[in-house]
Amino acid sequence: MTAPVLILYATVSGNAEQLARAAAAALCVRGRLCIVENAADFPAARLREFDAALVIASTWGEGEPPPDAVAFYAALAAPAIRLESLRYAVLALGSSSYRDFCAGGRLIDERLAARGARRLLSRRDCDTKFKADFQEWLPQVDAALNTPA
Repeated sequence: MTAPVLILYATVSGNAEQLARAAAAALCVRGRLCIVENAADFPAARLREFDAALVIASTWGEGEPPPDAVAFYAALAAPAIRLESLRYAVLALGSSSYRDFCAGGRLIDERLAARGARRLLSRRDCDTKFKADFQEWLPQVDAALNTPA
């Protein structure tokens, strides 16, 4: 059995949570054990417990993280958190009509990389019609998870 994959979401409207749960269901069918968590309730230091994490993050307002996930975002900025053993992928949700498109996901991607985590694949930025992007992203993530670290 492979190690569990953390699927972490940061959301305001519920779209990121919906996609996180859909990702877990799809990966479960492929034989993966997934743990779905809300970034609002997840201590950033716990990322050290996982080999792989998928992050699905929305953007709030003009480019801020979702309000209930602000503490998680702030904790990721702490240099003391080192995540060299973590591989990750980020699906960023936003609206191109706003000034700072997909800033919530971009910030998490940058902070994970700054803490030493390694990308499974490049961040995927999604506009308001995100379902097709998600459907393309998930098999790419699954394939990357099958690649040795």
